[in-house]
Amino acid sequence: MPGSHNDINVLHRSPLFENLAEGKAPAVNYTINGHEYNMGYFLADGIYPSWATLVKTISAPMGNKRKYFATAQEAARKDVERFFGVLQARFPIVRQPARVWDTETLALIMRACVIMYNMIVEDERVLDPDERFDGGGANVQPRHGMPTRTLSEFIEAHKKIRDKSTHFQLKEDLIEHLWNHHPDLYYMEAP
Repeated sequence: MPGSHNDINVLHRSPLFENLAEGKAPAVNYTINGHEYNMGYFLADGIYPSWATLVKTISAPMGNKRKYFATAQEAARKDVERFFGVLQARFPIVRQPARVWDTETLALIMRACVIMYNMIVEDERVLDPDERFDGGGANVQPRHGMPTRTLSEFIEAHKKIRDKSTHFQLKEDLIEHLWNHHPDLYYMEAP
């Protein structure tokens, strides 16, 4: 119904997951604790489903590893929220009602604002002239043409996006990785 777009309804209509299922999303491959993953993930709070592409916080963490993970995950989510606050303050188009635009136009507006923000930040930063436009060492390859998927491939991709076992394995791997690779940041309980 009109006006009933809550977070979960919007999630199911998100072009991010649609692009991933259609094979249009950028390729992502990484390994954590010996497990290979081929989809990026988003940080989410507890109301979202347990999908392979969403890493939820731990609402009642037990033990230092889980407490540290929950603290770090919530801090990262707050950073993203602050970033969108900055975008809204700097670019009035972001804070205006969006019902007049279709999802493709909204995605283009957000990408343009993020790119302009990054350009402003880079311009304001004092850099060595030799470092200024080297791309930061990123290895980005342009994609030519649109990948086409059969219906069965599309359905299989949707199953992978919503895979609960991958969600839980990824979360456990991230908890261990964070704990093992950031010893100076361990969550310390009060005595």
